[in-house]
Amino acid sequence: MKDNFIRFLYAVDVYLLYLLSGVLSAAGVVAYYSIRAALDYGSIGEIADAYAFVEYISALVTGKSSLVLLVSYIIVILVLFLSFALRRKSILDYTGLSYSRFVSVISATLLGAVLNLITYSVIPDTVQGTGEIDAVLILCVILGPFVEELIFRGVLLKMFGAACGVFFASVVTAALFAITHTETVQIIYTFVLGILLAAIRVRSTSLWPPILLHLSFNITGAVAMLNPLVFEKEGILLLSGAAALLFVLSCTGGRKYAQKKETVK
Repeated sequence: MKDNFIRFLYAVDVYLLYLLSGVLSAAGVVAYYSIRAALDYGSIGEIADAYAFVEYISALVTGKSSLVLLVSYIIVILVLFLSFALRRKSILDYTGLSYSRFVSVISATLLGAVLNLITYSVIPDTVQGTGEIDAVLILCVILGPFVEELIFRGVLLKMFGAACGVFFASVVTAALFAITHTETVQIIYTFVLGILLAAIRVRSTSLWPPILLHLSFNITGAVAMLNPLVFEKEGILLLSGAAALLFVLSCTGGRKYAQKKETVK
């Protein structure tokens, strides 16, 4: 019992590191633009009141959420690899990146797109057509699934699974994944998505299907920002049937999922 509790705390520590990376990246981006704003004011010789200066900084920072995400992904990967290295453990032992079934990979990729279409058809307000996608957003759309799946369906699922079992670990990682998304609607559908990703990770015995599902979901969402595609009731029912079939195919795997019982030190 004591060892399981310590394993549980290890998993919580990893999640806190993930959250801390977001805080540090946000602070770094704000600090950079604050310094830039101060230099701008100095170069043009203006002496403004504090309120005007804060407004100027806010204008510079506005719309930089993608940059904050990108920096946080880089930070969390570096910190995680370093923390595992200090404990003389390999983070890759938790991932299942070395193998995958072709049917599972293809099905998961298609499932990601279908789930996105269903989500934005049922809750159309979750996507807004902006007409533009910048390079930083594209990097986040591509890099995000690798980092988040490595953490949630890789490291955390394995750690919580070792402490409390796979079912509990699947629910907990889905909940933690959901609450990292700030909007209420996002929290709801990302929790459901997290459950599906965990199930596919366990049943397929590979991390590649969840990564590609997540990547496909993100890419479809990015495309929808340019041209939202919403289906009517009949189309949603058809997509739901396709999603159920693709989910079953995504869960095909060749080996039993192994919970890693790491030695507590």
